[in-house]
Amino acid sequence: MEFRLNELQKIVRDTAREIATKEVSKYVEEIERTRSVPEALMETIAAAGILGIPFAEYLGGVDAGYIAMSCAYEEIAKVCPSVSVSLLVCVSFLESVKNYGTEEQIEKFVPDGIRGKFRGSLAFTEPGTGSDPKQIITTAKKEGDYYVINGTKRFITNAVYNGPILLFARDSETQNITAFVFDKLGEGYSTSTPWDVVGMRGSAIYDVFLDNVRVHKSCILGKPGEGFPILLGTVAHSKVALCATFVGTMAASYELAVKYAKEKMHRDKPISKFPSVQLKIAQIAAKLESARLLTLKLSEESDDRSNIERVKAWVGMVKAYVSDISVETNMLAMNVLGAYGVTEEYKVESFLRDSLIAPHIEGVSDLQRVIAGSYILSGADALV
Repeated sequence: MEFRLNELQKIVRDTAREIATKEVSKYVEEIERTRSVPEALMETIAAAGILGIPFAEYLGGVDAGYIAMSCAYEEIAKVCPSVSVSLLVCVSFLESVKNYGTEEQIEKFVPDGIRGKFRGSLAFTEPGTGSDPKQIITTAKKEGDYYVINGTKRFITNAVYNGPILLFARDSETQNITAFVFDKLGEGYSTSTPWDVVGMRGSAIYDVFLDNVRVHKSCILGKPGEGFPILLGTVAHSKVALCATFVGTMAASYELAVKYAKEKMHRDKPISKFPSVQLKIAQIAAKLESARLLTLKLSEESDDRSNIERVKAWVGMVKAYVSDISVETNMLAMNVLGAYGVTEEYKVESFLRDSLIAPHIEGVSDLQRVIAGSYILSGADALV
C-alpha cells in the first residue's frame, strides 16, 4: 500500500467529515443523554451513502472498499464514537447477509439496510460466553419447517430498533451452531433495560431474551450447523470499522490537545513552548499515526479476500494494538490539558471513556494476540 487515498476514497472521507461536523455534531449531547442515535440522523447518514461504502453498486452501495470505510468511520468517531459503533453493527449485519446469504436474503435485507430502512443487530455473546463463542448455549429446536429458539444474548447493540437480527444458536439435535436471520421485536423477543457502561453511552447495549421464538427454516443464514465459520468471518471484518472508530477517538483527542497547548498561557507564553508538553504531543502524534496506518493496512488486507487466514491474523493483531494504544493516547491528551482534561467541557474525558471499552469488546486484547499468534505460527503468511 502506498498510503495514498484514491479519488473515490477521498470523496468518501470528505463526505463523512462533512456529515460529522455539520450533522452528527448537532446531536452529540442528545445521543449521550438518550443513549440512542436519532432516526433523523440515521436517515441523513444513509442518504449520504455511508452505510453502503463497502457494498457493490448493484446493491445500492458505493463499492469503495474497506479503506474508504475506515476513513469514514474515523471521521465520524472524531465527533461521536457512539454513532460510529451503531453504524458498524448495521454494516456488519449487512455484510454477513451479503457474504453468506441466499439471493432472496440478500435482496430482502441488503438494499434496504444500505438505505437505512432498519438497524440490524448481531447476537452471539451470552452471559456465559464472550471471547469463546464455542460456549454458546442458546438453543434452536427443530419442529417441522420451523426452529424454536430459547436463550439469552448479552451486550447487543441496536437490539430495541425495528429490523433484523443475526443470531447464533446451538441446534438441539446436532449440537452444531447455526446462524439465523429474523425480525426483532416479534413474539417471544424482549430486551432488558440498557446496561450502564463507562463509555459509548450513545450506542446502548441490551440483553435479548428469547422465549420460544419461532423462525422458519428459510431464516437460516448459510447452511444448518455452519454458523461458527460465519460467526468468525462476521466478527473479523467488523473489527476493521471498530479499529477505525478508536483511531477516531485518538485523532479527536490529539486535535484538542494541540489546540489547548497553543492557547493555554503560562507566564505570558503558551504551554506549547514547554518541552514537557512538546514531548507529550509528539508521543500522541506517533501513537495516532501508527494506529491509523495499521488500520489502513488491515483495511487493505480485508479488501483482498483471497487469504482469509491472513486477514484473521491481521485482525487480531491490529485490534489488540489499536485498543490498547487508544487508551494510552487519550490519557496522554488528558495529561496535556491537566485539570481541565477531566472536565466535560473539554471533551477529552469523553474520548478517554469511550476508548476504555476498546480492549474489552469484540474479543479482549490478550486473546486477540493469542489468535493472531496462532495464525502466524500456523503458516498464515500474516506479515509479508
